[in-house]
Amino acid sequence: MKRTQGYILLLEPPCEDLELVQASLERLSCQVFVADTVDQAIAQVDQSVPYLIILGGSQQWSQPLISKLRQKTKTQTDVTIVALTDSNEPRWLHQEDNPGLDGFLVKPLSGDVLDSLVQSAWAKQGYR
Repeated sequence: MKRTQGYILLLEPPCEDLELVQASLERLSCQVFVADTVDQAIAQVDQSVPYLIILGGSQQWSQPLISKLRQKTKTQTDVTIVALTDSNEPRWLHQEDNPGLDGFLVKPLSGDVLDSLVQSAWAKQGYR
């Protein structure tokens, strides 16, 4: 499925995991914007709201950041925000402790899981 509108925002300092996720998304014909810092991510969202935001690194997905992203994307309430985390990270086990997140991507990711997430986020936006 070729996606001609919208984009996916990845927020994570450069790392090998990010490069793998970015490469997988590009293979799925997704337009991807990578932000190395929170300020870059917020500036990008101010310019254009993505349909999917992937927050990498547990330090990146603080509650104030998630709240700010939700506020910035409130005109498009169906933006999907997920956190990329390790399987041994205890924070992903407690969804109720992470309000504002739609879910977690637990590493290592398979291409099928990523494809399913992208299709779901895309469908929520009503893109065809």
